[in-house]
Amino acid sequence: MFLVPTPGHCTGHLSVVVRDKDLTYFIAGDASYNEDNIRNEKTDGVTFKPDEAMATVRAIKKFALNEPTIILPCHDPKSITRLAGSQIFKE
Repeated sequence: MFLVPTPGHCTGHLSVVVRDKDLTYFIAGDASYNEDNIRNEKTDGVTFKPDEAMATVRAIKKFALNEPTIILPCHDPKSITRLAGSQIFKE
């Protein structure tokens, strides 16, 4: 488990990455409202610095496409379903 900076939403925002044997969990906090925004490279309505938020969204997407990852933004009502079903991020 480790922390990664995910700036844009607010100063000092961090996300948590947990690596299991075959799967990675990206606990994104407020880096994005939902997984669809990450997939579509859209920032949310509330961002501290929009350019940084977009760079963060793109970095999360790139990370998740490079290893089997479940993205878990805190405001995404589908997070629990993805977690329960081990649904990895795909483009």
